[in-house]
Amino acid sequence: MSSILVLQARPEINLSPITERLWQANIPHRVIMNQQTQDLWVAREEDAEQVKIWVQQWQQGQLTPQPDSKEQLPWQVKMQQLLVTASSFPLTVLMLVVLGIIFLCQQIGLVNLNDWLLQPALWSGEKFDLITFWQNDVYRWWFPALIHLSLMHLIMNSFWWWVLGRQIETRDGHWVLLVLSLVFAVGAGFAQYWAVGPFFAGLSGVVYGLMGWTWSRQTFKGQHYDLPTWLFPFMIITMVVMMLVDGAGMEMRIGHESHLAGAVIGVVLGAVIPKLGRANPT
Repeated sequence: MSSILVLQARPEINLSPITERLWQANIPHRVIMNQQTQDLWVAREEDAEQVKIWVQQWQQGQLTPQPDSKEQLPWQVKMQQLLVTASSFPLTVLMLVVLGIIFLCQQIGLVNLNDWLLQPALWSGEKFDLITFWQNDVYRWWFPALIHLSLMHLIMNSFWWWVLGRQIETRDGHWVLLVLSLVFAVGAGFAQYWAVGPFFAGLSGVVYGLMGWTWSRQTFKGQHYDLPTWLFPFMIITMVVMMLVDGAGMEMRIGHESHLAGAVIGVVLGAVIPKLGRANPT
């Protein structure tokens, strides 16, 4: 991303008050001296509007030596910063928007679950049915991942998608996140259908797959994500405990099979796929 010019001043003007504020705020910048001006540039587009506000305050003699803890950004600046940040991982943001719209359409009756989920009429009624999954329309292999049957389920999956999706999209790329999500959705859905039947929905299998991918890449490929290494083992232990509780007679209606399948596929893919060659952002 190219630098943004935020100020041009005469050579004799002392810019140290504004540059000190930028250093305090950890905003990358530089001052370039020309024959007739000294130019202040900032490195990140999302910082430009805030710096312009500080420059204006400095020119009016209103800039305090230290940042004011009560200082509030104008909503326009906050919106611009949000849009610039979201543009770094558009697929992650788009998925959140799609999940929210679909859930809203479910509540007002515009989405009929029978049109989105796998068709019960095709299921033989027997566990470990390997054939009838593929007899469904192709789009139905992925659509159940977009459906959530409760607000809490949607919130939890959206939270983990946000945490994991933007890490993968930033470090591995948009296409990697897309392909992984499609693979995990089919793999987790197939496992759930195979073991239980067609009555399932939610993004949980994809989330566990992404979690397994990031852990595997960190463990076996030395790739860095801003995620603690204990997160995936903790989630697996939690999943096992919930499986034991569910097996003890408590009907929790949790798709353990899809969670486990997603996690296993994620770990395997993360371990066998070579490094993708994309440099980690600094």
